[in-house]
Amino acid sequence: MFIVEDELVERVKEIEKEIPSVKFYCSINLAGKPSPEGWLDFDELCSEKYSDEEPYVEIDYDDVYTLLYTSGTEAAPKGVMNTHLNWYSTLLSGLTDLNVAEDDVLTLDIPLYHIACVYLLLLGVSLGAKGIAHYVVDPKALLEDAPKEKITFLVYPPVLYVGLLQLPVPNVDEFLSKTFSTVKKCLSFGANMPEAIARRWMEKISPNAYWMNYYGQSELTPLGTTLRHRDILRSYEKSEYGEPIGKPHIPIEMRIVDDNDNDVPIGEVGEMVVRSPSVMLGYYKMDEKTKETFKSGWHHTGDLARMDEEGYYYFVDRKKDIVKTGGENVSTYEVEGIIFKHPKIADAAVIGLPDSYWGEAVTAVVVPKAGETIEEDEIIGFCKENLAGYKVPKHVFVTEEVPKNPSGKILKKDLRERYKGK
Repeated sequence: MFIVEDELVERVKEIEKEIPSVKFYCSINLAGKPSPEGWLDFDELCSEKYSDEEPYVEIDYDDVYTLLYTSGTEAAPKGVMNTHLNWYSTLLSGLTDLNVAEDDVLTLDIPLYHIACVYLLLLGVSLGAKGIAHYVVDPKALLEDAPKEKITFLVYPPVLYVGLLQLPVPNVDEFLSKTFSTVKKCLSFGANMPEAIARRWMEKISPNAYWMNYYGQSELTPLGTTLRHRDILRSYEKSEYGEPIGKPHIPIEMRIVDDNDNDVPIGEVGEMVVRSPSVMLGYYKMDEKTKETFKSGWHHTGDLARMDEEGYYYFVDRKKDIVKTGGENVSTYEVEGIIFKHPKIADAAVIGLPDSYWGEAVTAVVVPKAGETIEEDEIIGFCKENLAGYKVPKHVFVTEEVPKNPSGKILKKDLRERYKGK
């Protein structure tokens, strides 16, 4: 069965002949359009016309439950096969690691094709918690629903927390504090939360909420690590280690290894590898990529990280994003973290561009705050005061917007293409 909203019906009809295995098509009438001839109507399927008795279906633990696609920030998206066992272990972990309760009211504004939303949806349903979803991420609707629905749990990537702070209202911190007065828990995921933004939310806007910073991957369904409330602000004291992401979730075994899969010493950079019942079955129709990812029996995340002496993990960069310049490796996340501290900067991304002398040149793309202008020399000078010389951007481009996918991740491959040769 293929279920699709009415706005996409015509697209699906174009490929019907290519998917002969589908026996039934069903449309969800969000825009009030009638179902095409021969199609089922979703509302009718949910009516008393049909039995609500569940049919018996034999399910094996390694049967695929979801097929979701990676965000494709670096390459073509990959279909991730998450099994019933993967999700079962993830939901058991979520009961303790995310502190979701039966009386919680969660925001579900993340796109439904994003594994984080599937996770929250399944977790909420399994507990009987309430979820508030909008067709698209709509700050206006969120601001209306927060006091009306008494939302208790905010779950967003940093880009939305940043966006709310830029609302054109007087005393925005006080306004947000009143709007989200019922919020008890806040979770950030998908990217680094700049220290200045974290402090405003944790100390001024929602000081009584329990905050968490979550790291995960679709391939891990989407377990990984959580940085808990008590550790978030103090973790910025080790900013030279990378982005703090906390400690592994309950069923996760995690190591930091070199290119030969040997454990690296504490404090040194290597690739995070994971073993867990939550790790995916593999990539859909990509056997070679699956074998490469599961080298030595561990899932290779493609993420570089450090672990400190207390067992906390720090994300350094995507392996493919590291800038190799003049024989040194530069973390784009570290440079971005410094640029975000500049008072005129609203958004920033750092990439490596081909350079005949350096191999790759550290390059910053910045968005100034509304009403501000900024020059290349200002950013370079600011970075020289706060970074080792080889980490300072060689070039700075000022733009109106940094391209991101719907889940808030920077599309660095687009930036490299845009500024290549400039």
